[in-house]
Amino acid sequence: MNKSPKLCTLSSTLVLLGSLTAVGAPSAFAQEAAPELEEVVVTGSRGAPRTALESAAPIDVFSAQDFQDQGTSDMNDLLRNLIPTFNVDVQDINDSNSLVRPATLRGLPADDTLVLINGKRRHRSAAIQYGRNGTHFPDVAQIPPIALRQVEVLRDGASAQYGSDAIAGVINFILKENREGATFEAKHGRLSETDDGMLNYFAGNVGFGLGDNGFASISFDKTDQRRSDRSIQRGDAQALIDAGNNAVRVNAQHQGLPDTEMMNFFINAGLDLGNDQELYSFSGYSEKDVELGFFFRNPENRGGVFTSGANQLFADLTPNDGQDCPVIPRGVNPQTGVTSSLAARDASMNNPNCFSFTEWFPGGYTPLFGGSNTDMSNVTGIRGEFDDGTGYDLSVGNGFSEMTYFLDGTTNPSMGPDSPTYFEPGIYTTIENNVNLDLVKGFDVGMYSDLNVAYGIEWRREIFKVRSEDPDSFRIGPYANQGFGVGSDGFQGFGLDQQGSWDRKNWGFYVDLEVDVTERLLLGAALRYEDFYNTFGDTTNGKLSARFRLTDTMNLRSTVSTGFRAPSPGQANISNISTGVVDSIPVTQGQIPPTNPISQRFGGEELGPEDATNFSIGWTAEIGGLDLSVDYYKIDIDDRILNSATFDITPEIAQELEDSGISGARSIVSFNYYTNDMSTTNEGIEVVGSWSMDWQEMGTTDFSASYAWTKQELKDFTPGLLTRANVADLEDGIPSDRINFRANHNVADWRFTLQANYYGEYLSVPSNADPSRDYDVGAKTIFGAEVAYMWGDRYTFILGADNVFNTMPERVRPVDFSNTTSNKYITGGAFSPNGRFVYSRVQVNF
Repeated sequence: MNKSPKLCTLSSTLVLLGSLTAVGAPSAFAQEAAPELEEVVVTGSRGAPRTALESAAPIDVFSAQDFQDQGTSDMNDLLRNLIPTFNVDVQDINDSNSLVRPATLRGLPADDTLVLINGKRRHRSAAIQYGRNGTHFPDVAQIPPIALRQVEVLRDGASAQYGSDAIAGVINFILKENREGATFEAKHGRLSETDDGMLNYFAGNVGFGLGDNGFASISFDKTDQRRSDRSIQRGDAQALIDAGNNAVRVNAQHQGLPDTEMMNFFINAGLDLGNDQELYSFSGYSEKDVELGFFFRNPENRGGVFTSGANQLFADLTPNDGQDCPVIPRGVNPQTGVTSSLAARDASMNNPNCFSFTEWFPGGYTPLFGGSNTDMSNVTGIRGEFDDGTGYDLSVGNGFSEMTYFLDGTTNPSMGPDSPTYFEPGIYTTIENNVNLDLVKGFDVGMYSDLNVAYGIEWRREIFKVRSEDPDSFRIGPYANQGFGVGSDGFQGFGLDQQGSWDRKNWGFYVDLEVDVTERLLLGAALRYEDFYNTFGDTTNGKLSARFRLTDTMNLRSTVSTGFRAPSPGQANISNISTGVVDSIPVTQGQIPPTNPISQRFGGEELGPEDATNFSIGWTAEIGGLDLSVDYYKIDIDDRILNSATFDITPEIAQELEDSGISGARSIVSFNYYTNDMSTTNEGIEVVGSWSMDWQEMGTTDFSASYAWTKQELKDFTPGLLTRANVADLEDGIPSDRINFRANHNVADWRFTLQANYYGEYLSVPSNADPSRDYDVGAKTIFGAEVAYMWGDRYTFILGADNVFNTMPERVRPVDFSNTTSNKYITGGAFSPNGRFVYSRVQVNF
């Protein structure tokens, strides 16, 4: 990568040392070593812990081993392999979507799922997605799998219990609490089809004792993922080569995994203060650099850089000398057989008064785009119990994320020969502060159990900042009036009027009740009031839940709730210009605030919260050794936030955009804004089962399987805000059927693991205008396998493969090939087009 990551900086060391002196989190300090998987869950209820099958709402519990026994090291892919309604796109050339990958749960975007660590809200990443859902969410890839004790996934609406974002569900990452021992892992792998995409991965966890029964559990991981390339040569690039322009790169445009370097640290610590008091703290620090290829700039037709109208574009460096620059028509000269790009290069080099970017890039150029992210967080609190039996938990949480975008190998065309080729167009920063006081007490009300009364108050502030420290990335150079584009080509810098700081403040109060009315009947109710007092106002949400025990091993359960998601300050205020794709063609697009006068002309208005109603009903059973649950859910959401349709820019609108502070607006051809204008219904069925078989001398096998059917339907939206492609993508763009299967067989010192992930049919839409080109993507099953050998009690050696049979998505059809096509497989699908990944791992335990 051209930009060196700061992965072992002094700041990393200071965070580690500082967190060792802070003491941190948890629940059971006396334990010497936490079990791999607790039978009880704490997410979704503030009452007494219960097993997953006894809970009133559907919840999955995954052990640390479930995450470690997989070939991938990306948390998003790990979750996709375990949770059937969790889908994550493969993004190769897609701006921020390639830096922080957007996922869906129950068909809803990532910011409709609340992420917790040790039961505390996780802050958002600084990166905002410009895709179909316009999402802004936490980056779970910054959580080292080796730091986890278990993960609980509540598949139910929980805004009345936890606040904003908990519409699709809640994912609670629970950190290890070990006070002794150490585990280290090294992994090396690569993609087998073209011997690229090399991965080197290192991880470790060490436990220390604090006092007689406190702990400090320190975890880290380091990822070095090299790029893969599944591209073919673009037709226009090959035509240039065929015409004699041998300066064109082969292949001109990459398609595949980006280069990624990432280092994550987590510390979880806790100290018993005596007198029923515990002091806890957990901290995270992450640095990540991601670099990927962008779209190819053709020297024969890239307007504002190489060409203007029908001719090559020259900067007249001495406009007042009375001499004009050459006029070279685009294309191949019929007399000389020389392409106009090479002719322009020669003319520029031979004329000191005229300049063409073909002098620097005679074969065009493909910028490298990426981001450098720094992320820090800490939650510190004290919990205990008052003399009257009231439990309390007072905590303060702070999160910080900063994303610095960079472009290499590109230009600010308006600066002509004075243009740099490396830019940092802008910096996004997210800061979140949380203060929580949670109280709980049981009251004897003459029922089978005490009435558990939990109540609390929360104050939260979110800050979003936009700035640029590279004025060349948005500078209007001296040659802008000669037809050259303004700003760093591909991702224009954030102009002075786009920069700023915006915040949102809110406070909330909740009451959460739960009681076993009889030995068979559990009832729960929750109510939460929140006031976003400096933005859109207040909201009140409630939840009712029930579980009825049919027999000692069989239960019925149901919940109904209302929920909401508040728009982030970033969604409400960002503006950005970058290169996107419309109907498979790269175009320069603008993202502008919904309150911009131009947005308002096309229906934009200030963002408000999404409002949701959730219903679920399910059945759980223990049948012999089989644990089984079946749940149906329905989620109605009004005023959903998403990116609008793409609106074309006229010269008049472009001028208004520049007058409103969007520098470089004359170079964009279309714009989008975020809007509340959509109502949807998501419904589905989820089946989860697990069982074990004892084969005596032949060992034991643990099986787990899950099935999910998901359907999303658009109920209402303003005509013109969503295109046909938008609608098709929202309703049919993810597989409606998903199956996950996993088998772990242990015999003597050996472990054999088989994993299968089934993806049902879905729709891919390459052309908004032509429905006949839609792809009905067929069902696929991706298999993974591992063989592990344990040598003594300390060393484990593992060989494995993901996508064992090298299953690929559909190839791009000949009818969909154009001069700008560079991918051989359809992209943005349910699984990676990179093929088989083979790897080896070594684990060491002390």
